[in-house]
Amino acid sequence: MGKTWLKREWQRHAAAAAGYLLIYMALRPISEPYWGIISAFRIVCLLFLPYRYWLTLPLMDTAGQSFNVLPHTQFGLSWTIISMIPGILPIMPIVWWCREKLDLFPNRQQINFHVLLLCSALCCLAMALVMMAALAHSFYSPGHPYPVGWITLPGIFIGRYIATIFVLPWILMARAELISKTPWKLRLQAFVKELFAADTLALLLSAALFLLWFHLHNYENARRLSYLALFMPIAWVTLKPGWRATALGGTPAILCTISLMEWHGVDTVYMVGSETFIALVMTCLFILGARVTARRQQEDQDRLDAERAIVLARQSIHISELRLRKTAQELELAGSAMSLAHHQMLTRFRHLLTPSEMQRYFRQASATQSQVSRLAESMHPSAWRERGLPAALRETIARALDDVGIAYRCEIKGLGAIDLSSNMHTTIYRLACEAVAHVNTQMICSRVRLRLRGGMTGQVRWIVLSVDGMVEPALINDAVYDITERQLLGSKLGAHGLDLDGLHNHVQLFDGQLHQRTSAMGVRISCLLVDEPTQRAATRAEVNPWIA
Repeated sequence: MGKTWLKREWQRHAAAAAGYLLIYMALRPISEPYWGIISAFRIVCLLFLPYRYWLTLPLMDTAGQSFNVLPHTQFGLSWTIISMIPGILPIMPIVWWCREKLDLFPNRQQINFHVLLLCSALCCLAMALVMMAALAHSFYSPGHPYPVGWITLPGIFIGRYIATIFVLPWILMARAELISKTPWKLRLQAFVKELFAADTLALLLSAALFLLWFHLHNYENARRLSYLALFMPIAWVTLKPGWRATALGGTPAILCTISLMEWHGVDTVYMVGSETFIALVMTCLFILGARVTARRQQEDQDRLDAERAIVLARQSIHISELRLRKTAQELELAGSAMSLAHHQMLTRFRHLLTPSEMQRYFRQASATQSQVSRLAESMHPSAWRERGLPAALRETIARALDDVGIAYRCEIKGLGAIDLSSNMHTTIYRLACEAVAHVNTQMICSRVRLRLRGGMTGQVRWIVLSVDGMVEPALINDAVYDITERQLLGSKLGAHGLDLDGLHNHVQLFDGQLHQRTSAMGVRISCLLVDEPTQRAATRAEVNPWIA
C-alpha cells in the first residue's frame, strides 16, 4: 500500500515537472524583456499549485533558463551565474507570505483581489531586480559593461506586471468555471445578457469607430491618444458584469496597444510610459470590477437568503396546518368518546336520578360535545378535510356568518382548472377567514361576498381573492343588535385578528399584492397570490465566487 502511494506521488511530481518545462519552452519564443509572459506563468504556478509540487519548480525553471543563458556566455561569468538563478526562486517567499499571512484565499471559492494585485506587483519587482542585477554585471566585450539606464528597471517591472494582469484573470475565470456547479448554459446566458446589453453595445461600437477614425486621420502625436482612449469603454463595461468584463475588454486593448506601437520604432521612455499607463488603468479597473462583483455577490446572497426564508415560512405554514388538522381530528374523536362515556354513565345511573336531573345532565353533555365540535371546526373544518377547499369556503364561513346574522355569498371560478399546491389551499382559506373577520371589524356589515378566481399565465398559477363587506340600511338594526356575537366571529373562523399590515405580510409570502378600498357602501379587500414551486431558491444561478 505504501509503495503504491509513493509511486503514484512520484508520478504526479514528474507530470507536474514535465508540464511546467513544456509550457515554459512554449512561452519562451513570445517572452521578451518588456513582455514577461514567463514571469506571469511562474506566478500562476505558485498561486494555484499545492506546496508539495514547489520543490520541483526551481529545478525545471533552471532547466528552462539554461536554453537562454548558455548560448550567450559571452556576456560574462557574473551575468551567467546570476541569470542561471531560477526566476521562480525569489518569488516563492512572497507568494507563500500572501497565501498564508495575508489571506489570499479565504476559502476554496474566494480570492482577495487586493492581495492578489499586491502579490503580483511584488513578484514582478523581485524578478525585475534579479534581471537588473544580471544586466549590471554583463559586458558587451571585455572592459565594456552593458549600459544600464534609469528607465531599465521600470521597463522590466512594468513589462512583467502587464503580462501578469493579462494572464491571471483568465486563469481565475477558468478556475471559477471548473469549481462552479451551475449549468454552463445558465452562466453563459446571464453573462452575455449583461455584457451585450443595448447601452453597452452602443457605447463600445461608437467608441471603437471614433478611435479608429481618430487613429487613421491624425498625425503620429495625436494617434498616441487613441492608444490610451482604448480603455475608456472598458470602464463602462466593468460597472455591469464586474472584473470579468475588465479581463475580456482589457485583453484586446492591451494586445492592440502593444501591436500598434511597433516597439522597435518607438522611444523607450514613451514605451515605458505607455505601459505604465496601461498597468495603472488595468489595476484600477480590476479593483473597481472586484468591488462591483463583491457588491453584486452580496446582493445575490441577500436575495437568496430572502427566498430561502420565504420557502421556510411556507413550509412552516404547511406544517402548522397539518398539526392543526391532526389536532382537530383528535378533538373530534375525544369529544365523541367523552359524549359516549357520559351517555353510558347517565344511562347506568338513570334509576338514581330524577327526570329533571337527567335532562340537565344530558343538556350539559350535549353542550360540551357542541363546544368541542366548534373548537375543532375553528381549527380545521371538517368540510375542508372531506370535500375540499370550495366546500370550506361555501359552508364553514357561511355557517359562522349565519350565526351572527350576516348574509353570505361565495363565487368560485377557475379553481378546478389549475393544480394548486397544498400551501396555496391553506393560504386561501386562512386569508379568506382573516379578511372576513377584518372587514367586520372595520364596519358593521350586513352582507359579505367572497369571490375567488384562479388561472394560469404561462407556467405561473395565480389566484385572486376578493372579500366585500357591505352595509344595507334595512338590516342595520339587526346588525347592531348582534354586535356581541360579532365579536366572536374571528374565533369561530379560526382567525387571529390580523390587521392590514399582517395580511399584507402574509400575502407577500406568495409574491402577492393586497389592496383595501373603503367606501360609503362597504369595505373591499383584494389580494393576488402567485403559486410557484418551492424549489425556486435551489435552482437559482450560483453567485460569482470571487470577491474583492
